[in-house]
Amino acid sequence: MKNRIVRFNKFGSPDVLQIFEEKLKIPDHDEVRIRIKAFGVNQGEVMYREGRYVSKPNFPSRLGSEGSGIIDLIGNNNIKFKVGDEVTIIPFLSWDIHGNWTSDSSNKYGTYGDTAIVPAWTISKKVSNQSFEESSAIWAQYLTAWGGLVYNSDIEKRNCCIFTGASSSAAIGGMQIVKSFGLQAYAISRTLEKNTTLINIGYDDVLSLTDPKLEENIMDLTNGIGFDLAYDCVGGEYFINLLNTAKPQALIINYGNLNLNSSNIKTSLLLSKRLQIRYHSIFDTMRFNNQREEGINWINDKIKKSILKPIISKIFHLDDIVDAHKYLAEACHVGKVVVTT
Repeated sequence: MKNRIVRFNKFGSPDVLQIFEEKLKIPDHDEVRIRIKAFGVNQGEVMYREGRYVSKPNFPSRLGSEGSGIIDLIGNNNIKFKVGDEVTIIPFLSWDIHGNWTSDSSNKYGTYGDTAIVPAWTISKKVSNQSFEESSAIWAQYLTAWGGLVYNSDIEKRNCCIFTGASSSAAIGGMQIVKSFGLQAYAISRTLEKNTTLINIGYDDVLSLTDPKLEENIMDLTNGIGFDLAYDCVGGEYFINLLNTAKPQALIINYGNLNLNSSNIKTSLLLSKRLQIRYHSIFDTMRFNNQREEGINWINDKIKKSILKPIISKIFHLDDIVDAHKYLAEACHVGKVVVTT
């Protein structure tokens, strides 16, 4: 049985990714082995490949944290799943006793390939009305957004949400979630080139991140009041634009830092508006048992009801993994980049 595994031996461009034929491995007692049908490509894996991630690889390193497939072997301490189950893999990262992320899990696991071995607690049964391609594209976007926007956020009391990096799958997942609660969803994209597409997939309006009048445009959209919720993956020098246009007691959730520059932020601004700024990771949702189960059940329920449906920008084959990473780097996508085996 063919077992192609993607690895990289050094930090660099997508061209460092290579495919190797490897022997099948046996899962430990609390793990399962999955025959991968599809996996999602995420910005975190790009950062990992480039050496900019919170965890560091041991070369030659696997990569990938999200996927879907069929269980073909189970460790001896598992009663929840059985061989033949169609499942999805949920991204996670290991942590120490103080809550610091560690590299243990990323050095041991990976989903880019024909097979993946993962801990049994990181998988969920695939929803029957989803394809393998769709089910490989749900957790990084929806569980991240659920943990940031829904869990302990009073979302029912809010009116509108601003989304930076609006064409990313993460932002689109958040947009679908807040729309299910009846909020307005405003997209902020680098340019207005994707304006029509973003409106067609559900955003109520689109603004340009690089428009000198960005703050004025946000205030116009919100009738001069400002937004009360934001979901931000850009940060950097643009973070001040969000602070300046937030209404008092607004909540800003940051889950990424695509812009590595700094903002000139004064604490007086934060204090005068009593702003709440939350830095959120899907890995925090995953490491707390009750929160993890609540989020998984909430998302699966919404997927079964077709309230949440991932938008896939493009599907690649495993043999073209380098091209998949190059496509993501071009930032022309709207939605998820998926690879099939």
